[in-house]
Amino acid sequence: MIKIDGSLGEGGGQILRTALTLSAVENKPFEMFNIRAGRKKPGLAPQHLQCVQAMARICDAKISGAEIGSSSLKFYPGEIKDGDYCFEIGTAGSVSLVLQTIFLPLSLAKGPSSVTIRGGTHVPFSPCFHYLKEQWLFYLKKIGFDTGLEMVRAGFYPKGGGEIKVSIKHIKKVYPLVLLERGRLRKVRGISAVGNLDLSIAERQKKQVMECMSEINISPEIEVITMPAFARGTMLLLMCEFENSQCCYFGLGAIGKRAEKVADEASEGLRHFLETKGVIDEHLADQIILPLSLATDTSRFTTPKITQHLLTNTEVIKLFSNTKIQIKGNPGGEGDVIISSG
Repeated sequence: MIKIDGSLGEGGGQILRTALTLSAVENKPFEMFNIRAGRKKPGLAPQHLQCVQAMARICDAKISGAEIGSSSLKFYPGEIKDGDYCFEIGTAGSVSLVLQTIFLPLSLAKGPSSVTIRGGTHVPFSPCFHYLKEQWLFYLKKIGFDTGLEMVRAGFYPKGGGEIKVSIKHIKKVYPLVLLERGRLRKVRGISAVGNLDLSIAERQKKQVMECMSEINISPEIEVITMPAFARGTMLLLMCEFENSQCCYFGLGAIGKRAEKVADEASEGLRHFLETKGVIDEHLADQIILPLSLATDTSRFTTPKITQHLLTNTEVIKLFSNTKIQIKGNPGGEGDVIISSG
């Protein structure tokens, strides 16, 4: 039984999600206490409980402590089962985080799976659907995963109501990722989107981004779209495509938040990235180390910012495997990440 202190590092839900994933993959039970101790409302929220219940279904696990507000959990995994799954979060909880929790075990199952998840697709403090589609999925395919991803309906905070469909095929091997230089900038593109709002708001977001990027002599290609959605919301996503890599940043709308602010959030993230030697963005860095920990060969990449999420995820991975993860650099600054099997 692996014992995990949920107050480790940044003390958030990522500790639980990574533990669930590796528990199923490595077939190792764990006990977690102080769950989400670093949050204003500690313990299991509906979104985190759905991650636990989803993983329990997938690997026929036995669990105790799986209830709203619980600060401790015991999880005993069984055999991973491929199949057709549907998960209802029931709130604006992130569909992305539920997917990322169950993705690796299903990819390693004996056969293909199809997954439907309903909840929030564009909500704060999680990768939005378009980030998954444009960035996360791009790199997963590079390291050997075979996955399809589509959004039926957008779900914005606080009402949710979104839906995504995912197809996951069995893979035999995870390949390493070695990216030390991003190379020449080829293109900057983006998506300015609204759901159940006037398209003029998306046009304002686009205009703001064009003005911001012109200050650094970049003229991005921005697609303006309307998304089918359960509730009202907006999004602005920016992509930088380089010779060897790509990065992605986005901003989300909220009640009382101006369209220009949404655009500025994405622009500021991208501009900071371009001022560094980063190869992939800091958000992908803490997400990609989990699948790369299963690769048989050494991976190495440069991130523009060593985040607390990255450091925390590294410590949880080490609890379940002999994988060696080195992070060279200071927290908050640029750094090199090296991942090698033990």
